[in-house]
Amino acid sequence: MKKISKIFFGLGTILIILSIFFLINDLNEDKLAGATSKKVLGIIENDLDNNDNSNKNYVDDTILIDGYNYIGIIEIPSINLKLPVISTFDYDRLKIAPCIYYGSIETNDLVICGHSYKNHFRYLKELKSGDIITITDMNSNTYYYEVALVEILKPTEVLEMIESSFDLTLYTCTSDSRNRITVRCNKIK
Repeated sequence: MKKISKIFFGLGTILIILSIFFLINDLNEDKLAGATSKKVLGIIENDLDNNDNSNKNYVDDTILIDGYNYIGIIEIPSINLKLPVISTFDYDRLKIAPCIYYGSIETNDLVICGHSYKNHFRYLKELKSGDIITITDMNSNTYYYEVALVEILKPTEVLEMIESSFDLTLYTCTSDSRNRITVRCNKIK
């Protein structure tokens, strides 16, 4: 009986150590993502403020920074959020900043995803109908959106995510990563 107790105690200790390791890793990823986004945001804002695109590293209305193309800035005042947006999605890019998952501003079917990092999209769940979201592109055009709906989708509901009548969709994982907090918005300007 003592031998079994020691085995369970050892396994429990290992699981606790692993949990602490993963927690520290997640917190470090969140901190790094916040610092990187802040740095890139500063570069983009400086570029937009100078309004001189003649010698910038622009490709298809994006700016190339540290090997990634950014379309501009998303701002959500009600949750005090302002972030750069990367032009294409993959999991490595998602660790840096929110990414375009599907669509575009021009076709009114833009879907932007972001990690649920504290420094990224964690607080999307707090948005309410009527909240305003802006996207400023690299040509200094600002697009205004109003939150129409906040819903929860399953990870398997990809078509429901991208095929909607809304002009802008933002999404991130729920805190347990089992579902997606999905914010639907319509363009107002």
